[in-house]
Amino acid sequence: MFTRIWLVAALTRALRTLAQTAVALIGTTAVIEGVDWPVIASGSVLAAVLSVLTSLGGLPEAPSSLTLAEIHADAQAAGNDPTGFPYV
Repeated sequence: MFTRIWLVAALTRALRTLAQTAVALIGTTAVIEGVDWPVIASGSVLAAVLSVLTSLGGLPEAPSSLTLAEIHADAQAAGNDPTGFPYV
């Protein structure tokens, strides 16, 4: 799942989300002096983090990556718990 392709795709998506959120939040103020920069920064970073967490479910940009559900199913089929503990 965490291949180089997946990592690049997830970080690219997160960076785009961060930039889009910042532009949207800045656009809500009438003048540049009225921009609350800490709010812009925290909202944009939160959006980027949520983007990475969403990417854990799978990325169409990285078709070779497995989703968490696929990893779990593969581990169960092999008789192992994905956390590393064998099923009893």
